[in-house]
Amino acid sequence: MTTGGSQRLTGGDVLMQQLGVNPPVQLLWRVQGRPAPEALAKIHSNLAQGPLNRRMRPARLPLARPVWERHTGCRPLRVSPRTVAPEEVMDWADASCRVELDAHGGRGWELSAAHVADGTSVVSLVGSHALTDGQGLIGAATLAARETARQGRSGPPSLVDDITDALTEGVWTYSRLALARLRDKAAEVPATAGRLLFGRSPQGGGAVPVRSRLAFTVSAAEAERVAERGGGSVTGLMLAMTANILRAARGTTEAGRPFTLGLPVSFRRPGDLESSNMVGIATLCLDGLRGRYTDLSEIRRLSKAAYSEAVGRHLTGYPQTDAALSNAGEILPEARDVFGPALGILFRTVSGAGGPPGRMNCFVLRAGETVSVGFQSAGVEVDHGLVELELDAWGIAPTHTW
Repeated sequence: MTTGGSQRLTGGDVLMQQLGVNPPVQLLWRVQGRPAPEALAKIHSNLAQGPLNRRMRPARLPLARPVWERHTGCRPLRVSPRTVAPEEVMDWADASCRVELDAHGGRGWELSAAHVADGTSVVSLVGSHALTDGQGLIGAATLAARETARQGRSGPPSLVDDITDALTEGVWTYSRLALARLRDKAAEVPATAGRLLFGRSPQGGGAVPVRSRLAFTVSAAEAERVAERGGGSVTGLMLAMTANILRAARGTTEAGRPFTLGLPVSFRRPGDLESSNMVGIATLCLDGLRGRYTDLSEIRRLSKAAYSEAVGRHLTGYPQTDAALSNAGEILPEARDVFGPALGILFRTVSGAGGPPGRMNCFVLRAGETVSVGFQSAGVEVDHGLVELELDAWGIAPTHTW
């Protein structure tokens, strides 16, 4: 929401800020050859002119939401001096996420790149989740690629604007935050943040570090063909795959227990590339089944109902679920190939704090003719063998493994 030339923090922003949750959100481009140094420098400069390069200004009144204001400083472009082995690409990506980000202080993002020994390169754009969500990060990259990145007018809102916000959106936002805290009944703020946003338990109460993460790219046409044949969508196909892979990793495929997934739902208006966190959460519950989930038409029916509930009630925060799946949609052509012909583009949110044993997150992004999928699990090993078996069962062959 923009008031008096300033963009207010959204409800999701306030939740992140109040609960101290700011895991990195990352885009990874795997491209052929080496990106031209001037192309990297140009995109970095454009990003610095765009919506990611902002910082938080507190409001004058307690219930008025803070505002984002434009900022001039940013972290420098970082290009690795060493060549990365193909099997180390995800290690390099993880290291890129460990950069110290300060979304509220104006240093909430970083662009970095490295050459890979197989002749490809990998480029990382990482931003704090306190600053934006996955679609916001993609939007910022798109604006930078178009060279139309811009920041809104800076300066504090007027006192009248603060009073208006405090009596309308502000009181509604902070009331929802208070209710969420009451529902969670957590003793510590970090524990509350974890459970609300990432399904985490506190470290002392059973949370475990991330145990495995892997990613692959498939043909978008092939994924669509398989999904349509099963009576569903690519998102439904990925939901089924996520449930099947995690149940296989847990050894519960034949247990017949229900399986639950948290599904981020975008509240963005069409064409909105600049807003910060604009996401809610739907909860999908798959019926107990002995064997693999293959009925994509049933998953589509259940998903539509879950999405409708989330949009209607404007639900935010992850419930405790077995898994979560975030489909960031499709990255536009100008951002897709901005560093050179892309073999695939991976989107993910990386939480170093872990999660309850046996939980897994799945991230999906389409880039032209490819769909890249990433898995991150906690307390359970999800190896390439399980993923390959599930892909084979659907008749899908990966075009690229990260």
